[in-house]
Amino acid sequence: MISAQRRALILEYLRREGAGSITRLSETVGVSASTIRRDLEALTQSGHLERSHGGAVLKERLQTTFETAREIVVHVAHDAKMKIGARAAALLEPGQSVIFDSSSTVLEAAKAAVRRDFKLTACTNDLGIANVLARAPEFHLVVLGGTIRQGSPTMVGDPGLSFLDRLHADIAYIGIHSLAGGRLSETSIDVAAMKQRMVNSAAHVVVLADSSKFKHPAFCDVCGIAEVRTIITDTGIASADHDKLKDAGIEVIVAK
Repeated sequence: MISAQRRALILEYLRREGAGSITRLSETVGVSASTIRRDLEALTQSGHLERSHGGAVLKERLQTTFETAREIVVHVAHDAKMKIGARAAALLEPGQSVIFDSSSTVLEAAKAAVRRDFKLTACTNDLGIANVLARAPEFHLVVLGGTIRQGSPTMVGDPGLSFLDRLHADIAYIGIHSLAGGRLSETSIDVAAMKQRMVNSAAHVVVLADSSKFKHPAFCDVCGIAEVRTIITDTGIASADHDKLKDAGIEVIVAK
């Protein structure tokens, strides 16, 4: 198991349990205590955790610009993301035009869409997602272009930002850092601007977000929840969050 997978499992465990000892984490992840100590040290230095006596706890509130490294993000809540992605792909109809935002959950939707093997016009600002979509011979792929964010496959800024002004997509699959407080928000102004333009360019906006995204706001607003038609999430969503979305007229799909 690579270090990114181990650290994702540690984060998932601590999100469920709140805290964990080195012994318990070693048993859960299936590696030695010394390996767990190194992983906890790395996650503490990167800002995810606080060390406790004999273990670690998640930081109660992360900074609003904090981002987990991409190589770890793709492994966090992976089962939930696969189910959300599969449910999203099931909504697609042949011949549609679809925006695939840069997101580890949207990546799973792209993989599932490719397996359906029908005609689609697909647009994305993510090099990894573009590589997946390019495998579908029936897809017409548009890569939006822009400047690559450091340590990420995400493209932001022009020409993609301006190009989105000219698009009228049937559906947009949007990943998001936070859904707290009835707002979609992101850690970066550039990323928020790209997502906002995608929302404006689509007739049907679908947010793909696992249940961890409802806790704390991120740095920069993308849009209000009223601009979203559908949210696909997992079974971990709190009943209060589910009810608020339903009361706001949002279709909530729980991927089981």
